[in-house]
Amino acid sequence: MNAAIKPENLSIAANPMHSSPNKMKLGVFAINAHGGCAISTAPEVHRADDWKTNLETIQLADRAGFEAAIPIGRWRGFGGDSNFGGTSLETYTWAAAIAASTSQIACITTSHVPTVHPLFAAKQATTIDHVSGGRFGLNIICGWFGPEMRMFGGSMMEHDKRYEFADEWIEIAQKAWTQNGYFDHQSSHFNLVNAFAEPKPLNRPFLINAGGSPRGMRYCAQHCDAAFVILGSHDLEGVRKQVQSYKKLAREEFGRDLKVWCYSYVSVAETLAEAQRYVDRYAVQYGDDVACENIVKELGIQTGIFTPEQADRFRYHFKAGWAGFPLVGTPEMMVEHMDLLAEAGVDGVCLSWLDYNAGIKQWNAEVMPLLERAGLREQAHRPQIVAA
Repeated sequence: MNAAIKPENLSIAANPMHSSPNKMKLGVFAINAHGGCAISTAPEVHRADDWKTNLETIQLADRAGFEAAIPIGRWRGFGGDSNFGGTSLETYTWAAAIAASTSQIACITTSHVPTVHPLFAAKQATTIDHVSGGRFGLNIICGWFGPEMRMFGGSMMEHDKRYEFADEWIEIAQKAWTQNGYFDHQSSHFNLVNAFAEPKPLNRPFLINAGGSPRGMRYCAQHCDAAFVILGSHDLEGVRKQVQSYKKLAREEFGRDLKVWCYSYVSVAETLAEAQRYVDRYAVQYGDDVACENIVKELGIQTGIFTPEQADRFRYHFKAGWAGFPLVGTPEMMVEHMDLLAEAGVDGVCLSWLDYNAGIKQWNAEVMPLLERAGLREQAHRPQIVAA
């Protein structure tokens, strides 16, 4: 038996989502799925099956100092002409490939806990952590899309029951990562006898969850290193209030320091009007209203994140980028938006584009230097790439 790292020495310090000195950390989100975050049929919409371009994009992010690459977990689409989310790369395999092809970016997998046994998931996580040199992270999803869960032979659990299941799931995974020798585990959903998991991860996996309901927030606060949130407001005080509700809960109830990340769709141009026209084109002219309605209905019912009134307001933002915080405007406006988020207490932002490869090249060339000058990012090596 080889247990090179003692459980008490496991740390998340080497993971850039934790250790990066940048005031505003950055990630790439949902590049493993067709369309990324854009619910659109625009001709240039992102293709998940173009692995070469996908890998090049993540490597550009890696070299530019981005902290995280986070895939979206999807097993079937939402209908409409785009069948948004219907084509995607499986996230454990994806993270392992990314880990072997990058040098510093955190390699995250997104795992629906009802679809994979925690002992098997823990072994996969450890393998990826070793491949990456300790840069692995796990985005825990409890499973909110009923048709997906039924694909795996189960039924949709009631909302809070899903989190009770996830409590037990992560407890087993943590045992596999930290306990030497054999261990047992008996609980409502699991009965493990003489379970065994070696080697241990080089670093404890960085855990994130997107819980937005009161029960989901509590799960984040108790178990996770970061909450991954949909911002319900786009003004400073609204964002601050939402962010602090997570951090206060973690601190006061569990004595923990919880980070908060959000995600954004990006359109950068010489003028605000030009950047907005670009989003309007793919979200309105080419937006898939059928898929959007299916998502809003399912997400609102099953997660409790949105009231019906909020869902109405967010339909445009869903089509533009899964209801992310809009980063739309000039390069200088990107700095203003990022500064607002940082002032509100947001620790990191995952970015998505209609065309990821062209988008990240433009971001690295035009926006990153401005973020550095503003003190939101430390200077990092960037390849000399001219935006298309």
